[in-house]
Amino acid sequence: MTNGNPTLLQDLLNRVKQLPPAAGLAGIVVVVAIIGYLFVDVAPEPEPEAEVVEAPPPPPPPPPPPPEPEPEPEPEPEPEPEVEIPPLNESDSVVRELAAELSANPQLASWLVTDELVRTVVVVIDNVAEGTNPSQHVSFLRPEGRFQIDGETSAPRISTESYARYDDAAALVASLDAEGIAELYRRLRPLLREAYAELGQPGDAFDDTVWRAVAHLLNAPVIEGQPELVARGPLYLYADETLEYLSPAQRQLIGMGPDNQRRVQRKIREIAAAIGLTDLPRPHVVQR
Repeated sequence: MTNGNPTLLQDLLNRVKQLPPAAGLAGIVVVVAIIGYLFVDVAPEPEPEAEVVEAPPPPPPPPPPPPEPEPEPEPEPEPEPEVEIPPLNESDSVVRELAAELSANPQLASWLVTDELVRTVVVVIDNVAEGTNPSQHVSFLRPEGRFQIDGETSAPRISTESYARYDDAAALVASLDAEGIAELYRRLRPLLREAYAELGQPGDAFDDTVWRAVAHLLNAPVIEGQPELVARGPLYLYADETLEYLSPAQRQLIGMGPDNQRRVQRKIREIAAAIGLTDLPRPHVVQR
């Protein structure tokens, strides 16, 4: 248990033994004191307790960046003021201006030179709805050149050159903006009904007349090839009686040729859909 120097301790004890008896008590005290000194001298001092240092608190998170300002909405463009529709008798200039925007085809201007535009449109639609050829009211649409035939006199057929006379008219019809026509139709409806009433018809029945005219033209079959003809004096008739029994308006459409007829009927169908007409005839093709 003693942790002191054993040699030094033994030497001290020997000296105590040599002391006289009277000095024995004092010697014992000295020995005890020396032992206590040795224990004190050699006992390791307790290590100081380590000072507990608290870790500094973590720094606060950086504040969130300020929200980016929302871009101000762009102001909506102000709608262009609609052109006021004048009375029927004074409507030509305005209708001509509005209709000129329906196609970029330069030939459209020649279709708009006629006077009484609204009344002319109404008469043409009424004629077609009744199956009548409206060509007398739209003479500006008459093609240049004469009707031509191919083949022998005994079995003539319509020449493809006759069909080609209608290429420009079909191209113009195909270029028309169907949505624009539908919008113009809605804007001009009061004038159209007024002009229709002038024909002795109920003005509010004009929409039904438009449907009948559209359906009548779409019912005209597309004749592939060159149909046979028969001569009747200065005229040529279709050898197929089912074609000859078609209305003059339908025969006129067939006379444009199958390709041109398809282009015209396709645009008619597109315009009808834009106006909202439904239950229309499906395309019908006849091989010849």
